[in-house]
Amino acid sequence: MAAKPVKKVIVASVNVTGEPTRSMLRDSVTKIDSMVVDYLQENGFEIAPQHLFNNAWQQALLNFGEFYDPTTGKVDQQGWQQVMASTFQSLQAHKDIDAIVFTDLIAHDVQHSTGMKHYARWYGVTREPATEGASASVPVDFNWTQVIKGASLVITLYSTEGQPLFASRGGLDTLHAIDSRKSQDGFVRRKKILGNSSRIQEGIELAFHPLIVMDRYPAPPKKQP
Repeated sequence: MAAKPVKKVIVASVNVTGEPTRSMLRDSVTKIDSMVVDYLQENGFEIAPQHLFNNAWQQALLNFGEFYDPTTGKVDQQGWQQVMASTFQSLQAHKDIDAIVFTDLIAHDVQHSTGMKHYARWYGVTREPATEGASASVPVDFNWTQVIKGASLVITLYSTEGQPLFASRGGLDTLHAIDSRKSQDGFVRRKKILGNSSRIQEGIELAFHPLIVMDRYPAPPKKQP
């Protein structure tokens, strides 16, 4: 990237893993992709129309067939590689496109700590426990060791020649909350998934750092002797 700076990118409409986004997160994909595009443009990147990627991807699927089996949840790696390579080759016709940006929205296990604040920490973010209901109080004997789901954004850049350029990730938010209206000492799925735009923005900035240097990055540069 130092030899050939990335100036114009196209945002892919599929995940780099070949797997579809988890059902609980699908309603947030469009919003997050739109915020990613805004962030890239604010930092000097030009965005190519997404339909160029969609056309190339659909043609590759027609040529090589579907590689994801929804009944087993598995990806045929050979088929995935063929579709990816064909898509990249088609995009090479657009000489001004420097890179393809994949924005995978993933759900994974996280835990709140048993410390005083009960923070959950992962991929650069710190999140306090979420509560739902009229009261924010939590029972004294609440089991904080329960494993819940958190959401993160995985950013991957490839050149149109298929060369990996950059990969990173940033945490977004937890997907479960404590419902004060219910008696059980457990978490429930949050009614509004990824509704906090400032937390999404923080995750986007973390995921692109240091490709795009994050404002207020929490680790100051070390002083050279």
